[in-house]
Amino acid sequence: MVNGGSHQVPHAMQKRAGQVRRRGRRLVRRLKRLAAPGDGGAATGFQRELEDGELPLSLDMDSDSRTLLIALGGIGRNVSMPPFEFFKATGGIPCKRLFVRDVNQAWYQMGLPGYGTSFTSASDTLRELVAGHDVDRLVLAGASAGGYAAMAFGTLLGADLVLCFAPQSTVDLDELHAIGDHRYDERLGEVTAAGVIDPDWIDLRAALPAHRVANTRYHVYFADRVRPDRLHAERLIGVEGMRLYRFGRGNHNIARMMRETGALDKVLQRALGASGQLTA
Repeated sequence: MVNGGSHQVPHAMQKRAGQVRRRGRRLVRRLKRLAAPGDGGAATGFQRELEDGELPLSLDMDSDSRTLLIALGGIGRNVSMPPFEFFKATGGIPCKRLFVRDVNQAWYQMGLPGYGTSFTSASDTLRELVAGHDVDRLVLAGASAGGYAAMAFGTLLGADLVLCFAPQSTVDLDELHAIGDHRYDERLGEVTAAGVIDPDWIDLRAALPAHRVANTRYHVYFADRVRPDRLHAERLIGVEGMRLYRFGRGNHNIARMMRETGALDKVLQRALGASGQLTA
């Protein structure tokens, strides 16, 4: 993650950082009050939140770990599988956990209900949440539309690693049609017509290099035989920090296939530092 380093930080920047941290702590306290865990404790409360399809943020920050895993839901409001199942793939590695759900089904371009109505407001909310905790390592993950969001927010937050499973690399309908991808014509057409798409984030091929502020690494997993997914990934070749992982089998739901074969567990556990080994 981005940190201050040893150089002198201007007073204005220090003041701004302090304000963000204080807002982050207030936001966390608000979310904990809304969660109101039952007798089962924090873990049960977190699971209950994950099952609420209308809740934009579900968090479990009780671990002493200084690693935070943020998983972003896509169209369908999950990560190619129920979010609790996705988090189970971490194998019990201690870490802080946050699940973000795109309740509006709009590639996060309409923000998070209760926290703003724009892509930028969603990013600011996540930044404040991260700032409200002692986080040394930040990992974001998402599939399909959630993979698009993971790359975008991971870049803005200065994440260490972003894990993407068959992500979209653009939400520009013309670019999608150019690679023969018509899977999102109806919903993305509605989002486009609403005029809510942030022009800075319509295409990740240009946005990631323009907004990269840290040594963020991006790992993109996809089934090579799914042509639109392959072309989305290949559009990102040349972006600094980008690494593509091709699978000879599977479909758009590559994350679930990886979960069933045990590959997802290994990817997440390496990303989070199992056995002291971190994915670069």
